[in-house]
Amino acid sequence: MRRALILAAALATGCIAQKREVDGVSARVAEDRKVIDAQARQIAKLEQDVIATQNRLDNALRASADTGSDLVSEKRRINEIAGRLDELDHGLGEVKRDVGTSRTEVGARLDELKRAIDAQATKPAPVVIPEDKSELFTAIEAARAAKDGTLLRTLGREYTGRYPFDEKADDVLYYLGWAELADGHPSAALGDFNRLLKSHPKSNVMAQALFGMGEAYSLLRDCDSAKLAFSACQSRFAKEKIGQEAQAKLAALAKPAAGVCAPQGP
Repeated sequence: MRRALILAAALATGCIAQKREVDGVSARVAEDRKVIDAQARQIAKLEQDVIATQNRLDNALRASADTGSDLVSEKRRINEIAGRLDELDHGLGEVKRDVGTSRTEVGARLDELKRAIDAQATKPAPVVIPEDKSELFTAIEAARAAKDGTLLRTLGREYTGRYPFDEKADDVLYYLGWAELADGHPSAALGDFNRLLKSHPKSNVMAQALFGMGEAYSLLRDCDSAKLAFSACQSRFAKEKIGQEAQAKLAALAKPAAGVCAPQGP
């Protein structure tokens, strides 16, 4: 009986110890599970962060691609606009040249009308115009030597009207141009010099005609056109005295005094 009680007590004690051990293991397992659950949540959160980051990267790459495409489109558009502006600028330059030519022709016509009115008012003695071409040219040279601008214009206009492409017609146009300049008619002078350039491009008085155009434009205060005329004279006849004179004119126009050049529009 006593032995049975001792055995029962020993068994009870063993069971208690085993229970405590089991309870301790269970507690450790529960604690480990908490740690595992916390780590699992952290991993899930990290996975979400990775996915969100990847999405942002994808969006950024797409935005960058779109931006690159937009930049290419805008650059192409800018190039198209620049090309159009060049076309418009070229067209504007042609319009300005046409207007300048028309202004010159109108000015020349006005000068002729003024002279016609003056001639009618003064009623000079009628001019005898030779019928023979060589005699007419001789009379023109005589009027030039005498510095008789009125007679020179009358005879010269008759000659160029009869023989516009004669081998001496360019000389007559040259005489007329400088006569007009001497009498203060730059627009009419430009008309004569322009006719010389168009109808006699290989004239032996081309240098003088270009220089005369520069002088005429200067009198009209059109400095840009004067520079073009003097530049053409200087570049084509650089080794001649008149080319050096044109160079001096260009140097003066580079820094013109007040009032020499007409104000330019916008």
